[in-house]
Amino acid sequence: MGYNITDKDFKLVENDGDSDFAEFYGVKLTSGKYRNIIVIYGKVSVQELDTDEAKLSFTYAIQDPADFDLEFLQSDEDFNNYLGAVLEYFIQDSLENKEATIGNIKSTTDAHTESSPQ
Repeated sequence: MGYNITDKDFKLVENDGDSDFAEFYGVKLTSGKYRNIIVIYGKVSVQELDTDEAKLSFTYAIQDPADFDLEFLQSDEDFNNYLGAVLEYFIQDSLENKEATIGNIKSTTDAHTESSPQ
């Protein structure tokens, strides 16, 4: 089933500071039958197939299932495919706008280097 995802279908939300996921943005679904569900994407990988196509694999955690049963969502193929479509849109949009940052709210790496005195 194809989905016509746009930036109107989701928004990034900050997580509760007490949450295990506090340093990551959540993705709140804002339209359609999964409206108000909040997920956090985990590991994302792309596998090239022999047919000039690629397979997008990802993990996620449901932060807020809204009015849905958590176990139902985890086993619902349509929901999983919808999350894949949202992620695909997000990645493509980020690459097109040269804003390809997914994950941490603020960087935890320091790129500043100094040479040691000799």
